Formats: sequence, structure tokens, C-alpha cells
Amino acid sequence: MEDKEIKRPLFERVQHVEDMTPMERRLADYFADAYPGLAFKNLEEICDDTQASTATVTRFVRKLGYKNFRDFSKLLQQEVACNFDSPLQRTSELENGSSAPGSLLYKHLAGAQEDLEQASRIVDAKEFETIADLIADSGRSLFLNSSATGKDLLHYFYLLGKYHRPNMFFLPGIDMVPHELVEATENSVLLTTNFDRYPVHVQAVMKTFKELGGETILITNRQAGLLRRYADHVLLVPSSSRFRFKSRAPMLIVLESLLTALELRQPEQVQERTEKMENLMENLRIVIHPEKD
Repeated sequence: MEDKEIKRPLFERVQHVEDMTPMERRLADYFADAYPGLAFKNLEEICDDTQASTATVTRFVRKLGYKNFRDFSKLLQQEVACNFDSPLQRTSELENGSSAPGSLLYKHLAGAQEDLEQASRIVDAKEFETIADLIADSGRSLFLNSSATGKDLLHYFYLLGKYHRPNMFFLPGIDMVPHELVEATENSVLLTTNFDRYPVHVQAVMKTFKELGGETILITNRQAGLLRRYADHVLLVPSSSRFRFKSRAPMLIVLESLLTALELRQPEQVQERTEKMENLMENLRIVIHPEKD
């Protein structure tokens, strides 16, 4: 199932609405709490749940940019269908002759190349620079939040990030997250990566971080979704679905690009920390070096 373009996701629309009335704020909160099941609720159900009139709900969805409630319901169902698919709903595209030596490798490489070319078109360059400025500010503690394969990619970012800046925290399992978030302040930054699924604990961390007053960044392949509700900055990366499991190549490249951006913003700090890191590795005899005369 190929990810489709959603004109404007629900939460993006909500974030751009200013001067909400108390009832509109109640509806916005309800939409967020009821999502994604909201897509399948009718007008009467929403009115009953929120104690709002049909006219009020209709005016609000129009304020969000939908033509009417029917348009709202239709587009929201499309949004949910496109952003909640799973590996069970996908199969790998295997063509005749795919058993030839290297054919699957070449197909994966070609797909990754197409994804990267698409990334160069859809990644918001201005938002990228804003995010790079945020995570390069070592005066602000940086917390890293993800799950499953995303956690592995973000841990890679964390390890190399230690060459670049201090004051970084890689959030472990949810049972130990409080021990790290106790260090968070309203001056802290949370970087979350999210791929395909919406883990409950990842959302909980983002929500908690917002309540603490911190600034939040989300890098995701999902154009719409639950986590956008808690994100101050969003960077969208592409992901095709030619195979059962989508390629993480664009996500990896974006993370590596952010590391380079950190170095360009703090070259002296990076040089100093890199020298210290290399000396530590040598003193601890972690890696093999050529013998010095």
C-alpha cells in the first residue's frame, strides 16, 4: 500500500487555528482524544460526546478548512487509512526473474535511491535548519525518544552525537524514563523519531515533555498521525512500500545530515570532544591501532 498525499492532516489544521472559542477548544481536544476512531463517528455521536450543537460542530470543521461535515468525515477516513497501515497489509513486490543473483539487492538499492531523491524534494529545508539550530544548542539539554527500529537508529545518532555536544539523554524503556526526564526543564528539547506505528509510550513521553514546558521535534514518515499533536517542529521523510517492510534509508540520512549540521555550527566544540573521545578509546584499548614507533 503506497502512502498517499494528504492535503492537510487534521492536527496540522488544528494547530493553525487561532483564537478558538471555549467550545472550539473543547472540540479540538475531543478530536485529538478520539483520533483515529474519530474518522468513523457521525455528527450526532460527536455532538453527544461534546455537548455541542450540530451547527457548532459544522462551523468548526469548516473553520478547519473542510467544506462540510461529510467532507471532514471522508478526508479523515482517507487520512487514517493512509497512516495506519501495517506490515500485515503489505507484501513484497517480487517480479519474474527475481531469483537471479543480486536482483533483490538491486531492487532494494533502486527503491532506496528513489526514496532519497523524493526526500530531497519533500524535506522542509527551512524546518531542517531550525531543528539543527535547536539540537546544536548545547546549553539546552537534548532528550532522544523513539521505539523499536526507530530506537536503534536514534541510538546510532546518540552515539555519534556524543562527539558533537554534551547534555544529551537517550531515553530507555518507559519504566526508566522518569529517571531521565527528571532532568528536563522548560529550556529542554525533545527529539522524537517515529516510523509507521504510534507507540503509546512514545506519545506519553511527548505529552509529558510538553506539559513540562519543553520544545518538541518530530521526524516521521507519517504525514498525519497522533504524535503531531505534541510536536512544535515536524520533519517529514518519505518511505515507499515496495516490500513488506519500508526502507529507513531517508530517516537515516536525515539523522546523519543533522549530525553534520551540528559540526558546522559548533566546529571547535566538536573538535575538542572528538579528540577527547579518541584519547579515551586509545587509553582504554577499545580498538586496534597501528603500533607507533
